[in-house]
Amino acid sequence: MLQKSYHTKTTDLISQFIHKKQETGFTAGELADYLRENNVNVNKTTVYRNLDKMTEKGQLIKHKSMVSEGFVYQSNDEEKHCAEHIHFQCCRCGSVLHLSDEKTSEYLKSISTALGLEIDLGLSSLNGLCSKCRGKNE
Repeated sequence: MLQKSYHTKTTDLISQFIHKKQETGFTAGELADYLRENNVNVNKTTVYRNLDKMTEKGQLIKHKSMVSEGFVYQSNDEEKHCAEHIHFQCCRCGSVLHLSDEKTSEYLKSISTALGLEIDLGLSSLNGLCSKCRGKNE
């Protein structure tokens, strides 16, 4: 038996928030804050349950956060083929960027072949400072 998918104010706001954060990624705390700002009072368990469901369905990609103890979530945009390239996560601001250029893809394929590995690109990321955060050091 298939579970029904309910459209509530909460699920609609979650979808809206994820769409807004499509290029940068977000934390569960940021989502909870957004819901509260939009007069939806939900507990952390509900937020995590929704994020876990969306991750299991392949709608979101979950990365270990480089700036906090939790995770950063990112929309698994089929148009950007997130499962076919790695991502970059800034250690300072937590933003997640797509590394979908041809040279990076070719390099990763050559590593896979040379070492006999099967790299899960959608779950892989490089970490460092993004151009905005790097500019703050200068």
